[in-house]
Formats: sequence, structure tokens, C-alpha cells
Amino acid sequence: MELKEYFEIIKRKFKLIIAVAFVVTSSTFLFSALQPTRYETSLSLFLSKDKSQQTDDFKYDGYYALEASEKIADSITQWAKSPELVNAVYQKAEVDDGFQSLKSYTKKFNAKKMSPQYVEVKFETNNAEEADKISKAIVEEINDKVIKLEKDSEGEISFLVSNENPIIIQKQKNIFLNSMIGFISGIAFGIFFVFFRRYFSK
Repeated sequence: MELKEYFEIIKRKFKLIIAVAFVVTSSTFLFSALQPTRYETSLSLFLSKDKSQQTDDFKYDGYYALEASEKIADSITQWAKSPELVNAVYQKAEVDDGFQSLKSYTKKFNAKKMSPQYVEVKFETNNAEEADKISKAIVEEINDKVIKLEKDSEGEISFLVSNENPIIIQKQKNIFLNSMIGFISGIAFGIFFVFFRRYFSK
């Protein structure tokens, strides 16, 4: 079959193709519009030394504090992927997110070390109130783990985790963009459907 024949088939079945595209676009629009509103949160965690070296000799405290804080920051980014910590945070915040699998736990928080003493944690919630509760629970749970590290190290590791007010914004729905993608996909599917039906009709 030559290219000209393909175009002729598309031309004859143009209304059917547009109809399929309309159905796909409408479905995409409704699906996007009916999605619940989500809120994005950025939580900044700052590590600060809780105790200083008590000595009149040459002090290594500043250097060791920086080294220790960097390792703790690395630990925090890993703790955020732990189902145990995520579950503890949601229980403390009294928020039910309906986890379906262990994978959903590990992807709930996106933690990234921005500097040796600064970790940023991002997550999504259904409303701003939940975001605030979860942010506070994250700080409390991580501080509990840092305190446990201090006890295990017999006081050699002593840090506090603090945070500024979390940034909470409403996530915008990309209804127009999703609809455009749906329309293009609908056109492609319509063309495929036309040739698929023609092939089997023969």
C-alpha cells in the first residue's frame, strides 16, 4: 500500500478519528478535574551541635562537629526511606495515607542533603493541616533517633534537629496540559483503530 492510500483512508475516516480523540480527551479532562487537591511541602532540617568540647587544650570540636553532622545528614536521608520511620511519623501525626505496599512507604518522603548541616524533605498530603502535623512528627522522630545515637556513643555525638516553618503550597492541576496530551493520544489511537479495523475487515 502506498503512502497516498494511507492518507485517503485517514481522510475517509476522519470523523471517526476525531470522535475517538474527543472521547479520549473528554475522559482525560474529567479524570484530571476529579483528582483530589494535593499539597506539596518542603521541610528544612538543620543540624546544630548540642554540646561543645570542654577543654583548655587545642579544640577539634568544630572540625569533628562538621564531620559528624555530615554523617548524620546522610543518615537522615536514609531514615526518610525507612518504612519504620515513615510509619512512626504517620502514627504520631495521626494521619492515615492508606499505604498499600512497602514501596509506597519508601517513596513517601524525598530527602536530600543540601549541605553537611542541612537536609530538605519533600512530601505530598491531602491538605495543609496534615502537612503541618507530619512536618512536626518528622522533626520529633528524627530527634529521637539522634538522641539514641548520642546514648549509643556515650555522649560523643550530640546534635539537635530544628526546622523553620515548612513551606506548604497547593499543587496545581495540569488539566489543560493533560487534555492536550489526551487529544494527541486520541488522534494516534483513532488512526490505529481505523487501520486495525480495516485490516480485520478484509
